[in-house]
Amino acid sequence: MSFFKSNDGVRLHYQFDGSSDQPVVVFLGGYTSMITTWVAQVEAFKNAGFRVLRFEYRNHGQSEQTDKSLRISRLAMDLANLVDYLHVDHFTLIGHSMGAMVASQYISQFSDRRVDAIVTEDQTPKMLNEDGWQYGVKDSSFARISQISDSFPTTKLVRQAIPKELKRQVSDGYVPFDFKKNRPLMIDGIVQDWRDVIRHESIPHLFLAGSASPMYPVDHAKNALDLQKVTGSAMHVFDGAGHIPHLEFPDEFNQIVLEFLKKFS
Repeated sequence: MSFFKSNDGVRLHYQFDGSSDQPVVVFLGGYTSMITTWVAQVEAFKNAGFRVLRFEYRNHGQSEQTDKSLRISRLAMDLANLVDYLHVDHFTLIGHSMGAMVASQYISQFSDRRVDAIVTEDQTPKMLNEDGWQYGVKDSSFARISQISDSFPTTKLVRQAIPKELKRQVSDGYVPFDFKKNRPLMIDGIVQDWRDVIRHESIPHLFLAGSASPMYPVDHAKNALDLQKVTGSAMHVFDGAGHIPHLEFPDEFNQIVLEFLKKFS
């Protein structure tokens, strides 16, 4: 295991796989995730010529438990601390769910000058619906923030059966997640709006969605893509997938993302 300390003193777990002379892909997991959520991607991306960096947010997996700075902007700062600590000058960001929020917030805080491309998986840039934007959580509004947060732990996120061996690898070294302790982080993500970040990106962006996602309407990917005018940006929908296509359809996920990234390598 490898650890480093963020600039506010929190000990965070990371893993860096692959040759040091390869371009870096940073995988950013969702709320509650551990680095093992990307186990079906590591070898495929290494074999395709990438170095794979994963890390666990504060209060996730093997990282330190704390009540300090439980907000998306702090997770983005932790990412910035990590790439600086490892002297990674350029990288691609691949974020699932809350990881997509962290990727967008990183670009908001630090710009996209070091980011070669971005991939966001089944995450709308705005979770709360309003007039002119109906691509967030169903029936969502500011008045329902607490209900959205409190219902998440009981939401079945996948629609496809995950093979037993893959499920075993994902749960390897499982550390229980404290939903009550991390509620401020969930609330912070719910109220954010990254549409302006997408509009001002200068890098290619691949928007991914599950057609049967329990979280968002599938059209969130198309409408997010419509905000972004960079040549080469694209979208893909995983037919029959729920909220976690990279586990439900790992081969398709790897193929689609690698084909996208090869256009810019």
